[in-house]
Amino acid sequence: MSAEELRTRVAELVGELPGDDDDLIDHGMDSIRMMALAERFGVDFMDLAERPTLRAWGELIRG
Repeated sequence: MSAEELRTRVAELVGELPGDDDDLIDHGMDSIRMMALAERFGVDFMDLAERPTLRAWGELIRG
């Protein structure tokens, strides 16, 4: 998944376009949505929860 695809998917979930280093929880990302994304991306939920930014998630997803 590209960084732009990730940004678009997250924006759809939280209703706004966060910056790369914004805390996604501050933008309305909750644990239920994070769990769904973790499953979709094939990553561990806790990894998403520990670093809830687009930049960190992009690095995690791309490995």
